[in-house]
Amino acid sequence: MKYIRSVAVALATCVVAVAAQAQTKITLGHTGVAEYLGAFVAQEEGLFKKHGLEVTLQQVAGGALVPGLQGGSLQMGTLPPTNLLLANEGGLDLVFVAGTGVFEKTDQNVGLLAGAGSGITSAKDLVGKKVGVPSIGGFLHVMARKWVADRGVDPKQVNFVEVNFPQTADLLKAGTIQAGVSATPFIGRAIQSGSGTALAYFPADLPPQTSGVFYGTTRQWAAANPQAVKAFRAAIADAVAMADKNPQAARAHMGKYIKLPPEVLASIPMPRLMADVTEPQVKYWVDTMNEMGLIKSRPQAAQIIVR
Repeated sequence: MKYIRSVAVALATCVVAVAAQAQTKITLGHTGVAEYLGAFVAQEEGLFKKHGLEVTLQQVAGGALVPGLQGGSLQMGTLPPTNLLLANEGGLDLVFVAGTGVFEKTDQNVGLLAGAGSGITSAKDLVGKKVGVPSIGGFLHVMARKWVADRGVDPKQVNFVEVNFPQTADLLKAGTIQAGVSATPFIGRAIQSGSGTALAYFPADLPPQTSGVFYGTTRQWAAANPQAVKAFRAAIADAVAMADKNPQAARAHMGKYIKLPPEVLASIPMPRLMADVTEPQVKYWVDTMNEMGLIKSRPQAAQIIVR
């Protein structure tokens, strides 16, 4: 009987060891915004490990995400659909695997600020002005272009320049830029400080449940690791459910990764999370990018979503 128990213990130890060795290692590149709360919760609550993944969260500049995926230093990244479509138009083959946060029309977490004293009150006032955006070609740049175009202004008449979120308020106050695109928590802080006023909140013009960023990877990596892709999405789905059930704990996890003072963190609206990527979400960006003349191809949404 002791021999049988010893064998059973040995077998169980082997199974645990093999399972540990079998964990797929993923470095997930992300920027420091609240929409990635699903990944933050999955990491802190052990949900990635539960699904057989060893995930390292690495905060990087937005412009480093696509090169990181291409070069292999990142296995997954937080990809705006605009960036993915531009990259694929240029010859890469990136795909979406899971969702992050989604917008609703009443959201005031992302928008366009006019500098205090700039005299800017409408889209036509932006002609010839410098407007800060976090990245040229990124979804916020595209949203700003679409916002002015929808109001009869040619986006080419607006001077869009790259400005990181934390710098926007100071540059507005100094008059270096006359307007700027911002997002939570920076948009609220800029308004409260008097550096800028809200000219527009972009979600008001978006279809419900539009998302400005997804978790993505290369098609090659996804094809070589289909179970890891499914496990990643399952972990994010668990994280979404956990965040809904315990928003206080989720907010604390968010604070660890976006590094804000407690009083600022407490004032940030919690993002609406969605683990899946839907075809209408992707099609909206394909259509918008074509409408803006930023891409010439019209890929089918289903072709760039890996289930």
